[in-house]
Amino acid sequence: MAYISGTKTTAGQKPGPGHRVDRFQAVQAFNARLVCMTVDESSYQEVVNGVWKVLGCDSCALFLFDAARDELVLKAAVGYPDVPVGLRIARSDSNSMHSQAFREEYLIHVENMALQEGVNALSPDLGSNLVMPVISQNGPVGVFDFGSHETGTFDSQEIGMCSMLVDQLSYSLENIRLVGELSRSRDAVIRGMALLAEIRDTGIGGHLNRICEYARLLADKLVNKSQFPEANASFVDNIARSAALHDVGKVGIPDSILLKPGKLTEAEYEIMKTHTLVGAELLEGLMRDFGDYAMIAMGAEVALSHHEWWDGTGYPRGLAGPEIPLAARILAICDVYDALTSARVYKKAWSQEDTIRTIRAAAGRQFDPKLVEIFFSEVPALTRIREENPG
Repeated sequence: MAYISGTKTTAGQKPGPGHRVDRFQAVQAFNARLVCMTVDESSYQEVVNGVWKVLGCDSCALFLFDAARDELVLKAAVGYPDVPVGLRIARSDSNSMHSQAFREEYLIHVENMALQEGVNALSPDLGSNLVMPVISQNGPVGVFDFGSHETGTFDSQEIGMCSMLVDQLSYSLENIRLVGELSRSRDAVIRGMALLAEIRDTGIGGHLNRICEYARLLADKLVNKSQFPEANASFVDNIARSAALHDVGKVGIPDSILLKPGKLTEAEYEIMKTHTLVGAELLEGLMRDFGDYAMIAMGAEVALSHHEWWDGTGYPRGLAGPEIPLAARILAICDVYDALTSARVYKKAWSQEDTIRTIRAAAGRQFDPKLVEIFFSEVPALTRIREENPG
């Protein structure tokens, strides 16, 4: 492999004045976008797209280091259609430009890939390839890959531009990583709060995991359907996490009612119904104290409304039809499906056939009929979720 410094010039046509002006404007726009960019996992693709647009090269890819597994992980790419996000490369891989650039904290440049034997490139169509380490204050955090179908594409000026962009985005990438860690920690605390509410009940087993996966499955089937315009990737991600909060209000229900083995009296049932209000109030209070958070906002929505009925006879507000938030309509189906197919101290688990028949019979009365239809179009996936989350 060829090592070069940032000052070495190789063959290649220098861009004209007009091209330099266009690129300068593109760099300015990219820097402005980095400053105001939403910081989450989707930001990685946005970063790669931005670099690709500025440079005009054929392909770009970003790998970040997973210390737990001692591997580089592909977070985003453009121009590499056959390379899956999530691809892993061992840091010790001696045939990888990416691993070598990361280990040695130095750029790797191959001017003519056809002359370089034994190199594991991301595409066989590359004529030249440049891989640069992404270095934060605490050392290397990943590598950035720049590819071209032509040989000799990356002269000293191009390499300088690539180096400048990688330096600029290293801070943003570190910020994304730190925010991701904070978000995961926050989600863990919220999930723990949901578990505290559920653990007072008996026989919960994998209930929360199943509910979240059922909700993810159904929400994902709604994406790009005109009847459900709010269903997008963020919605799917949020409901898959906030679903765990649907019964968090049970923390406010006395054990004498929550754990009663027999049928509740009318007065006891009225108290049990208040778990929807308690849950929503608890989560809304968190947002008042600590700021808005999409997962908690949807969790409050779900906690409040997952017992509303499609025909308006549910509780606590008697909402009907599309007045009921989509997330709550999804959870209503998932919650009843899991309750019926799960064994409890007071009942055996229902069969898949009986459960489907019962929920379909309640479509248009208790449940959104379109959602019921879509939910039961995925019976094999529902079975798989239950098998993977027993209890």
